[in-house]
Amino acid sequence: MTGERLAETFAPIEALIFDMDGLLVDSEPIAEQAMERFLQLHGHTLRPGTTERTLGRRVPDAMLVIAEIYGITLPIAELIDTYDQLRLAALRGKLLPMPGAAALLTYGRAAGLKLALATSSLRSHADLSLAETRLAGLFDAEATGDDVVNGKPAPDIFLLAAERLGTPPAACVVLEDAPAGLAAAAAAGMRRIWVPNIKTRDLPVAVAVDLTAPDLEAVIPWLETHGVKTPASAEKESFSGMADRHLGASDADNRRSPRQA
Repeated sequence: MTGERLAETFAPIEALIFDMDGLLVDSEPIAEQAMERFLQLHGHTLRPGTTERTLGRRVPDAMLVIAEIYGITLPIAELIDTYDQLRLAALRGKLLPMPGAAALLTYGRAAGLKLALATSSLRSHADLSLAETRLAGLFDAEATGDDVVNGKPAPDIFLLAAERLGTPPAACVVLEDAPAGLAAAAAAGMRRIWVPNIKTRDLPVAVAVDLTAPDLEAVIPWLETHGVKTPASAEKESFSGMADRHLGASDADNRRSPRQA
């Protein structure tokens, strides 16, 4: 169910709430490598479809799924610690922003929208990911997997992000790559935009969405047709160009992810 959804009552758009992994940051292939190493340490090999069952979920929730699939009986806290260290080590020096990430963030800021991050990743992972992709400091509020007890598909993390922004849920638009996140956004009473990547584009989505976009920059025209005013600066310069100035021109060329939906 990915088409235009049934009419619901929403306020004018005031805020964009972004997932991180697989949406803003091209981290999921690297995280899969860390999962392969994690399972090897416990005498297992990664089976097809395993990572798809953990996409969008907090590390504790993902470890519960992994322990059940592979029959690992060690304490969950120990599994979390081992995987956490492997994933952090794998991410360092290898992260790229997803196509259009900086452009949409730049547009949102210029249009006067509030921006929030709502990621299931731990705070340590979020800080590393945003720093390495030059996206740190662009958000008005952040919520991570450490901040909530109930992870996606529960709505808690999106509701917390909206609360920290001081924005009602009905005025928020959630951008997600994973079905669990889209379900969480629906449960939170927020508009939702699906930007699938190579790992999530064939997964079933149980809730209807407002838009399915090939990349984040493609969301800009939809926002403009839904009442977000294009900043005057856009008349002379594309938001890709503005984003390149934020990243630094040569750095932007080097750090754009080639992986697209």
